[in-house]
Amino acid sequence: MMLKQSDLEKRLHFRKCIGCDTLKERAEMIRIMKLHDTGEIIINPTSRDFGRSLYICYNIECVNKSLKKKKLQKILKKEVPEEIIKYLEKVK
Repeated sequence: MMLKQSDLEKRLHFRKCIGCDTLKERAEMIRIMKLHDTGEIIINPTSRDFGRSLYICYNIECVNKSLKKKKLQKILKKEVPEEIIKYLEKVK
């Protein structure tokens, strides 16, 4: 059975990078989430976790742009822990 283009697009999960505003597949990006129940901020959670999340490309320019403009704090509505920022700064 062949899939139509529209059927294929429905099966792929695209998300927008907060650094460069481009759409990419969810699997190609870093997901940062603030858990709904505890407020804890985690990186690349499982799909079963529920809360506010954002996506960033594995690109240091996108990471630097989002950190400089404090987009993580604005979107998550919470101060981001230093260990998360250090992890993101190591992205290449």
